[in-house]
Amino acid sequence: MNYPNLNLVVQIVMGLALLVGWALARKKNYTAHKYCQSSVMLLNLVMIFLVMSPSFHRQVQPQIPQGLNDPYYLVALIHAGLGTIAELLGLYIVLVAATNLVPKKLRFDNYKPWMRTELALWWAVLLFGFGVYYYWYVHQAPVQPTTSMTTTETQKTAPNKVTIKLTNFKFEPKEITVKAGTTVEWIDEIGKHTIEADDDAFKSEVLPVGGRFEHTFNAPGTFPYFCGLHGEKGGHDMAGVVKVEP
Repeated sequence: MNYPNLNLVVQIVMGLALLVGWALARKKNYTAHKYCQSSVMLLNLVMIFLVMSPSFHRQVQPQIPQGLNDPYYLVALIHAGLGTIAELLGLYIVLVAATNLVPKKLRFDNYKPWMRTELALWWAVLLFGFGVYYYWYVHQAPVQPTTSMTTTETQKTAPNKVTIKLTNFKFEPKEITVKAGTTVEWIDEIGKHTIEADDDAFKSEVLPVGGRFEHTFNAPGTFPYFCGLHGEKGGHDMAGVVKVEP
């Protein structure tokens, strides 16, 4: 399942739902407003635990603070920080408005500034979310022009070399068959990825857009591998296979 695209759509829908809730409050339809805003907060909490938090801990957290000069990590960190504040504030408003769980001295009576702050904060989070989506899943490496001359030269200098492209969220081609002694080169075209063998025979660093990794397969066999950020051993999600013939 393409969770990033699903998450993007859900976040946009929730942002629009908050605007609907704001309009309901202006019309003094407070019951519908309460259910609308509460549903958004609870749905976002589900998306945080199922999609956003696992991605953050797997891709961003290991790169803090050394990777924060890269917008790939910095924008995601700001998005996560603002998103956490927005979710906590939203849940606090829901608890005050819909329950008696919050002690009296921690409650408020004037809802307008709290609601407006939450709405503005949520849309700021959504804008940074668009930034995360762009740097993670849209931004591509510059296309290098290829001529017949350079192709011929490559074939002469590297006759036993094949290329696999990395995009979101797949290897292209997913499965290849090569002869023993062939070098396989992976080129990252979109996002950041790793190449990791199921049997730990080879493993790349986190590749940036345009990054390359290669491994020479000298022995016949079947060698499954995966992206450590978007896949798992056993062919799950972003994974591929290199089959080596004698």
